[in-house]
Amino acid sequence: MNREGDRSMRHVLIALLVAGLLGAAPAVLSAPAPAPQAGGTLVFGGEVDPDRLDPNLSGLRNSQIVFFQIFEPLIVRDPKDGQFKPWLATGWDVSSDGRAYTFRLRRDVRFHDGTPFNAAAVKFNMDRTHNPALATRCAGCAVGFYDGADVIDPSTVRIRLKGPWAPFLDAMSLFYRMASPTAVEKFGDAEFGRNPVGTGPFRFVEWIPNNRVVLDRNPDYNWAPAIFNHRGPAYLERVVFRFIPEPSTRVAALEAGEAQVILLPPPQEFARLVRDPRFRPLIGRTPGVPLTFAINTTKEPTNELAVRRALNLGIDREIIARAVYRPYQGLDAFLPAFTVLSPTTWGYDKSTEIYEYDPDRARTILEEAGWRPGPDGFRVKGGQRLEVNLVHSEHGVPEVMQSQLRRIGVNLRINVVDILTANEAQRKGQSHMSPVPAARTDPDILSVLLHSRNVGVGFNFAFVKDPVLDRLLDEGAVEVDVARRRRIYVQLVRHVMERAYMLPVHTRDIASMLAAAVTDFRYDVTGAFPWMYDTWIRR
Repeated sequence: MNREGDRSMRHVLIALLVAGLLGAAPAVLSAPAPAPQAGGTLVFGGEVDPDRLDPNLSGLRNSQIVFFQIFEPLIVRDPKDGQFKPWLATGWDVSSDGRAYTFRLRRDVRFHDGTPFNAAAVKFNMDRTHNPALATRCAGCAVGFYDGADVIDPSTVRIRLKGPWAPFLDAMSLFYRMASPTAVEKFGDAEFGRNPVGTGPFRFVEWIPNNRVVLDRNPDYNWAPAIFNHRGPAYLERVVFRFIPEPSTRVAALEAGEAQVILLPPPQEFARLVRDPRFRPLIGRTPGVPLTFAINTTKEPTNELAVRRALNLGIDREIIARAVYRPYQGLDAFLPAFTVLSPTTWGYDKSTEIYEYDPDRARTILEEAGWRPGPDGFRVKGGQRLEVNLVHSEHGVPEVMQSQLRRIGVNLRINVVDILTANEAQRKGQSHMSPVPAARTDPDILSVLLHSRNVGVGFNFAFVKDPVLDRLLDEGAVEVDVARRRRIYVQLVRHVMERAYMLPVHTRDIASMLAAAVTDFRYDVTGAFPWMYDTWIRR
């Protein structure tokens, strides 16, 4: 036998030994996967109450987690290959100038109230989302680009844009979800968010504020896209979203069997629960913007570039991540973030990571800007102490930052509140820094957070009005050549970091803990929003 044949025979023998077919070990036949069981109630322990369950008008994650089970998009981005796939649409065409998208729609879909889903319903939803009088908070929608929608026939709709907008399909897959026009007209714009009606696998039952939202299985559902594992109604009979602001209380609910899934268990509890066979972790790795603090560029002293740069140089992101999130890091989650796009986001470039921990350089920058050490160790200029107010929704990171920034002479004052209060404080100019994590697969999310048009009315909590940045954001939004678009975003992100409009800290992954019996619970492509259609509970 030649050498090649000898090598092949050894490979065969090894394979047979592994398979247990040569008597070296008994063959072990894995049990077939159990068939999904219909029925049961899943209790999901979330953080805080939604603002409103209205897909046209709300962009808050705690609301989307709930109403994404009720409302559906025309298309979806498949987490497996990143490609756009049909959902309520069966296919689509794009005009040669990139300004018109024609969607062909399913003809077998009805809203929960019996209203047929059709092209007129799509037009209604698109027009409503972009009605300025309704003040939508849809952070990823085509604000400034949407021009209108035309009903071609009952199952064909054309959506027109004022110009090419590269993130359009991404936005359609995530943020544009179809609400029943009949229900909106019945309840009115103000009350529809308390009485949501969609086409999804679960339908609304009740909302008790600051307590729970209850959804029941839609028995008529039979139009799931091919990315899911089955057809027909959802397996779960009921989903209850409980709102438990205190993380330790969420953990207690999980351990007592009062919840089967909880969000964001505290790191020390996560480390304990992950070793308990009754539970298992699930990490949603979130593209978009990491946990980043928008720095108020209009409020003293953070209106000074020197102060903003010193803040970025004065925190040790590696230490923060290890100190606060060590239990998660074995799962490649909550890692240090040095720029305003997460590494899992298209357009991320390592060259934009320009702030390593350098307290000496931070002190030098502050000295050169006239900030001198005061008697208590905090820097002073013109009789003003270098004091920065940070509003956040979680303990842990702020306290470590406070200790680190004290070493360069910055007094970081902390206020921990719920995320809505944190954002509102920044919107009113009452704080210097507030968190702006944003899940999105497209880097155009930076327009939402930094374009001047979103000052005061959107999520530009840094209050940036930078013509250079606006130009780059606009160019990135309309450029359809992938290579050129990527170069724009590298330049854009580098500009943001050089001007220190934001302070990135760590990747903002979503950590959940599930009861072991919960099966086929998974996140969408953003890692932020759960899909519960395939989920079932072993009994």
